[in-house]
Amino acid sequence: MQFRTTFQIPESEFKINHQHKILTIGSCFSDEIGKRLIDLKFDGVINPFGVIFNPHSIQNLIERSIHKKYFTLSDVHQNGEEFFCFDVHSSFNALTRDAVLHQLNSALDQVHQCIYSCDVVMITLGTSWVYEWKDSKKIVANCHKVEAKQFEKRLLTTDENLDSLDRIISELIAINPDINIITTVSPVRHIKDGMVENNVSKSRLLDALYQLGIKYNHVNYFPSYELVLDDLREYRFFKEDLIHPSKQAIDYIWKRFSDTYFEESTQTIIQKINKIVSAMNHRPFNESSENHQKFLIKTIDWMEELEKGNKLDFSAEKEHLRSKIKHVN
Repeated sequence: MQFRTTFQIPESEFKINHQHKILTIGSCFSDEIGKRLIDLKFDGVINPFGVIFNPHSIQNLIERSIHKKYFTLSDVHQNGEEFFCFDVHSSFNALTRDAVLHQLNSALDQVHQCIYSCDVVMITLGTSWVYEWKDSKKIVANCHKVEAKQFEKRLLTTDENLDSLDRIISELIAINPDINIITTVSPVRHIKDGMVENNVSKSRLLDALYQLGIKYNHVNYFPSYELVLDDLREYRFFKEDLIHPSKQAIDYIWKRFSDTYFEESTQTIIQKINKIVSAMNHRPFNESSENHQKFLIKTIDWMEELEKGNKLDFSAEKEHLRSKIKHVN
């Protein structure tokens, strides 16, 4: 008897390796995948503007970055003692306008440089629901705890989503013709909008991305949403909030992502990196023992061997281990 509806993911025509530079932008699911990429020594810029949920706001930030349309004082607002910007996540905040501007434009410079040189951009969409600030009729990426009455909530249409995504892709390809773009819809359920409303929202994102994939050869859709909602399809694969996928679910998605986009040689390197990560997490009974000192030296040797010809950098890890060796009695 069969109790799950598993499905095959079409093999990607392009493969990712450690020579590639990667940019992820979008929902908190981008953070999940991005963090794993960084932990495995991929060269990446991960959600540089913080978590961004809707296509319109992602479009705004990518276009600003491409054209170096720097943020100005007019983009910075105040709520209580904190200054912030409606275009980015709430992690961009400070006690002065100038400090926020520095954060914003530093991130913009980083993304500008990355877009022109990166090999892969991964865009993760969370919702079609947006909030328009009534003062300007402008869609915000984050409300920053400003009173709800100052915003108008509405649902982006499929055409609006498609228009934003189309503009993103066309601009990326124009300046970087060899770029590969991975799109996906976050499996995180935005049920605070309502159960039906969340499904409508996700369906509009899925429809737009489907049309986008037909139009552009550069675009490859990865079905993270479908893996959770149609393949795993059980609440035991969600955290206690029943909204976010559990670690087990993320592990499963990561395995399918790896099988789809990583070369066999890359997966071999990842296995070796995971061995080093396990060694780094090892907690000895006696840090001063001769056996542990030899273990530290051996781990450093592993790192240096893996660095050769693989464009990997274990400098921080080696420095950390050497500091422990230096203090061994």
